[in-house]
Amino acid sequence: MATWLQIILAIVLLGLSAFLVPLLLQLRRTAAAVEQLAESAREDLKQVAGDVHHLSTRADALADLAVTSLQFPLGLSRIVAGTAQALETFLGKAEVPWMGALLAGVKIAMNFFRRPGKAAETKEETHE
Repeated sequence: MATWLQIILAIVLLGLSAFLVPLLLQLRRTAAAVEQLAESAREDLKQVAGDVHHLSTRADALADLAVTSLQFPLGLSRIVAGTAQALETFLGKAEVPWMGALLAGVKIAMNFFRRPGKAAETKEETHE
């Protein structure tokens, strides 16, 4: 009976090794493919990170250019607003029909140029 058990055990071990060896070979190939994919993804992510950094730098430069180009109109609108308020105070007692329309137009222009200045002051800093 011991001989039969040895024969059955040998057959089971042969059958197990017949399935286990190809499985291990396939796992080895899969691991190599995963490693190659990871390396490729790492290279692609380096390039994407560089592109994002470049775009961020250009967007910051463009925002700084917009702030710089709007500083003069903003200062001018403050001067015009002060002048308009002085005119309104000075001529407010006299009834001049066109003065109300002029002052309304100046106030609208002043509000238009003030908005970018407020947005530029609340810009978040980059944490790189």
